[in-house]
Amino acid sequence: IVSAMLGWLSLSAVLCASTLGAAPPFKGTQIIVDTDMSTDCDDVGALCMLHALMDVEQAQILAVVHNTGLLTGVGAISVINEYYNRSHIPIGAYKGSFAADEAGKYVDDLVKNFPSPIKNYTQVPDAVTVYRRVLASAGYKMVWIASIGFVNNLHALLASPPDSISPLNGTALFADRVAGVAWMGGRYPGPPAVPGWNFGHDGIGPLTKATVAAMPTNLELMFSGLGPEVQTGAVLSTKTPPTNPCRQAYIDLAGYNKNHNSWDLIASLYAAWGVQPLFQDHATGYNNISDSGLNAWVDDGIDHSQAYLQLLRNPANVSAIIDSLLIQPPKLRTTQ
Repeated sequence: IVSAMLGWLSLSAVLCASTLGAAPPFKGTQIIVDTDMSTDCDDVGALCMLHALMDVEQAQILAVVHNTGLLTGVGAISVINEYYNRSHIPIGAYKGSFAADEAGKYVDDLVKNFPSPIKNYTQVPDAVTVYRRVLASAGYKMVWIASIGFVNNLHALLASPPDSISPLNGTALFADRVAGVAWMGGRYPGPPAVPGWNFGHDGIGPLTKATVAAMPTNLELMFSGLGPEVQTGAVLSTKTPPTNPCRQAYIDLAGYNKNHNSWDLIASLYAAWGVQPLFQDHATGYNNISDSGLNAWVDDGIDHSQAYLQLLRNPANVSAIIDSLLIQPPKLRTTQ
C-alpha cells in the first residue's frame, strides 16, 4: 500500500535504501531546526521525524535552536535528542521575553519525567552563537533551515556582526552557507482572515515582515501553510512504548490515540526531501507580509526565489508516510 502511495519512490525504498544498496552517497540534507517547542506538539513531531530520517541517512540535524523565551523549551528538545541518543547535537536558545510564559503541558511533563542532560536555557548558548558556529563550519550552500516557529533567532542572526567565530556578518554568512529556508507560516495563496500564528502572534508581525525582507536573495524561501489537511500522530499512542517522549507529548496535547495537524512536520519534511515525491511548489511571485503578520501571495509571474508549498499526493498518503517515520524505532538505542 505504501509503495503504491509513493509511486516511483516508495517509502520502503527511502527507509531501507542502505539495506538495498541504493542509499544516496550523501548522509542526508543538513538541517538546522529553529523551533518554538513550547505550545503545540507538532514541533515535537517534526524533530522526532527528522531524527528518524537521520537514522536512515535522509537528514542531518546540525543544531536545534529554540525561538521563544520559555525557560524550559530547550529541555524538551534535549529530551528528544536524548531519546534518539543524540545529545551531542548543539542546542541554542533565544533568551528574551517573547512568549516566555507560554507553554503546553507536555513541556513540563517531558522535562520532569524523561531523561535529558539539559533542563533549561541557562545551560545552553544563545541561539545566534549556535547558528554562527554551525554555519561557519558548514560548506557552501549546504544547509537548510527548518523555520517552524517565530523569527526572533533568524532576525538576530542576520543582524549579527563579524566576530571570533566568523569574519562574515550574519547576512553574509547566511547567504554563503544556507541553501534555503523551509518556512512554516502564513496561508497560501491568502490572505487569511487573521495572521498566521508564527507570523503575527503577540505582536511579532513587524519583525516577521522585516526578517523576510532582509533575507539574502541568493537562496530559496519555501513557505508552507499546510497542516490541517494532513493529520498525524495518533499511531504513537498504540505503536510506540511509554518511554517515547514524542508519544507522551502527543497524548498530553492531543489526547490518547488522537491525530493532530502536521504544520511543522510538513515544512521539516520538505527541508529534508524537497518537493518530490510528496509536494509541488508555486514558484512565481512573492510573499507580501504586513505589519500585523497577515500575508498574501503576489503572483507577478516573476521568479523571486520564493515559493509556497502545495500537496502533490493525497493527504492520507502523506499522513501515512509521516506516521511511519514517527513510529520508527530509534536506530541508536539498545532499548526503546
